[in-house]
Amino acid sequence: MHTHVPARRGMRWDRALPAAAFAVMTAGTGAMAQEGSVPSVTQAAEPQRVTDAFLKNVTLLGVPSATAAPDGLVFFALSGTDRRDGVDDDEDGSAAVGLGVGLGETANLQFTANITSLEDDFADSGYLSAKVSQQVNTGEVPSFLSVTADRIAPWGDSDTLDPSATLAFTSFPVLNTANNAFPLMLTVGAGTDIRDFGTEPGAFGGIGIGVTRSFGASFAYDGDNFDLGTAFRIPGSEQFGLNVTFNDVFDEDDRQQVTFSLIWVLDNVF
Repeated sequence: MHTHVPARRGMRWDRALPAAAFAVMTAGTGAMAQEGSVPSVTQAAEPQRVTDAFLKNVTLLGVPSATAAPDGLVFFALSGTDRRDGVDDDEDGSAAVGLGVGLGETANLQFTANITSLEDDFADSGYLSAKVSQQVNTGEVPSFLSVTADRIAPWGDSDTLDPSATLAFTSFPVLNTANNAFPLMLTVGAGTDIRDFGTEPGAFGGIGIGVTRSFGASFAYDGDNFDLGTAFRIPGSEQFGLNVTFNDVFDEDDRQQVTFSLIWVLDNVF
């Protein structure tokens, strides 16, 4: 068995999945109702325009978000990259499965099982994650605060990783233009294992925008360098999404890589 440290960028599901999962599940609904976020937004001065805005595929890739899977939602994800850790030329992949449990009207708990490499035997290495998300603003700009415990109970090649913690804040304002409205996703946060490629405390942040119902884009600073994300949704297949992330987009650390992620979301499973 080869020894691999889980890739930090593009393969970390707390940084790639939750926002994408929500973008998929909101298609055709007019609101992120199960997150408890948009119903309050639709009470703004231009409710129909705001509602239409959140039909668009808003997401933020490359950094952890403060949102969590809503109650009853189950997600599956599969990711692949052209350069493992942004250093090795070998291709590799990761996978994840998770679910959300409601903790009341405005709070959710998300559990995720992360498989850190697909090169050897499937699921022979990985760890668990748990996130608590609380909606802190139910007004015009829905906002969330979360605490995440990561790298819990690691197994296989991941058993050398120490547990980590992350605090994040995410808000969803709407950008209004003369003829249109676009949902934004803004996130800032800090964690114990962010900087120096997931080994030192650091801060992160990013912005995403929903351009159309089928396309969203984002730009994020992950603690070391910058990631450009693109999210795609096939009309009529709202449960599925495809994300493409260009990591270290400015090649600051000679760790450029491209990561592809497939997302499958099932709503109201329990």
